[in-house]
Amino acid sequence: MPALYAQVKSQVEKELAHAERVAITTDAWTSCSTESYVTITVHYISPDWKLNVHVLQTRAFKGSHTGKNIGALLKQACVDWNLLDKDPALVTDNATNMVLAGVEAEMTPHLMCFAHTINLATQKAFKVDTVARLLGRVRKAVAFFHRSVRAAEILQEKQKQLALPSHKLIQDVSTRWNSSHDMLERFFEQHPAISAALMSRDLRKEEEVNTLKDKDFCDIEDIVKLMAPVKLVTTSMSEDKRPTLSMILPVKAKLKKNFEPSDEDSVLIREMKQAFKNDLEKRYTGLEHLFHTAAALDPRFKSLPFLSNHDAERTFTSISAEAASLHHKVTGGSVQRGPVQTDPCQSEPANGDPDVCIDVPQTQDEHKDDKPPCKKKRMSALDQLLGEDFQVRTASRSVRDQANEEVKRYRERDPLPLKKKPLQWWKEQQDLPLLSSMAKMYLCIPATSVASERVFSTAGDIVSTKRSLLKHEHVDQLIFLKKNLPQKKDEDSDYDE
Repeated sequence: MPALYAQVKSQVEKELAHAERVAITTDAWTSCSTESYVTITVHYISPDWKLNVHVLQTRAFKGSHTGKNIGALLKQACVDWNLLDKDPALVTDNATNMVLAGVEAEMTPHLMCFAHTINLATQKAFKVDTVARLLGRVRKAVAFFHRSVRAAEILQEKQKQLALPSHKLIQDVSTRWNSSHDMLERFFEQHPAISAALMSRDLRKEEEVNTLKDKDFCDIEDIVKLMAPVKLVTTSMSEDKRPTLSMILPVKAKLKKNFEPSDEDSVLIREMKQAFKNDLEKRYTGLEHLFHTAAALDPRFKSLPFLSNHDAERTFTSISAEAASLHHKVTGGSVQRGPVQTDPCQSEPANGDPDVCIDVPQTQDEHKDDKPPCKKKRMSALDQLLGEDFQVRTASRSVRDQANEEVKRYRERDPLPLKKKPLQWWKEQQDLPLLSSMAKMYLCIPATSVASERVFSTAGDIVSTKRSLLKHEHVDQLIFLKKNLPQKKDEDSDYDE
């Protein structure tokens, strides 16, 4: 197993070496033997435009889970995996220690998990007094059918008599809002059978269970309808094979519209909308540029209908400047294309100035020519004295002009349908090299830290009660192999290839 781990680790390191940028997600979990671990995952876009996710390491974490300690662990992981030059971004949950860990690790941008943020906002809506009391009454009824064998049997009989689906009732987990939504949705679906079962004379009840009235069922229906789009958001944002950072801005705009008050709203729904909006609006302050740029670089959302015309124009102007700046950062200011290039074999000096002859290294293309390779280039004294300064300035303008032209062409093209793959689209845009490179820098960042949280279930299968004495290094290796060993590719049946 250690030999296999070393082999797979070497392969992952080779793949990461070709990444232009990486994004890190992390979360902590506790094993069945009450040992604390921290798992770190990495996200990047490969040269062939595949969004890849790897578990880097799972480390036993002793001591206090302070932001300083977690930040030190993140920084060391970047050193161990040679990621410091990859401009790593960081995605974590909203916990205070994670916020401080991002500062300690000096990773920017530091994005708070969008799924966790939505969960917090929804929990605020579900804590509205009338909603909390309603949820309590539904939980009481559901718990009764879960613990009473006879009640469950009678419920199944009533489902058949009323031609309802033979579905079991769902008990929610208070910390997971979507489980509360599922509980209410199933309860509303089965409420005729539930009412009939609770009124059955064959059922003995130690206490009154059916405390729900007709108005409560109307409220349940309204709550399910209100929160349905939020559930879709959680599902779509949890993908790990397609860009999700670019979805935050359009999704927030959709949720804002969905939670606008309406004259038809009941008092309960109005209070839920207000609580949800108040919590969501205070999140993500200072990250507008990140969200605007990511959405604009996703061909599905590049029309930016959720922004004003002024903000959209400002976003693309910023993209043009950043693309040119990124090019200079990567190439060190050298430009391989543009109108400033001259013939290296030019032998005639300009304007009769004295000739200065310098050596010019041969390129591969020059060797391919039939003519003898050019070894000398004549430059005027003025060119030698001032040519470098003025050539750099001309080249800088040329790169900016190229970026502006690419942005213009990009905006003129039709938006990509939502079911299509944005990374595959970028792979085919050979005439947009500057924007393509910039797209890789932004679209590799996930909107959530779900990738780290998914390790929890894997870890539970590995560090079980029968294997609770596994050494820490073996836990790390087994989780690493489980997540990173090559597997058969899943067919994306719901997306066009």
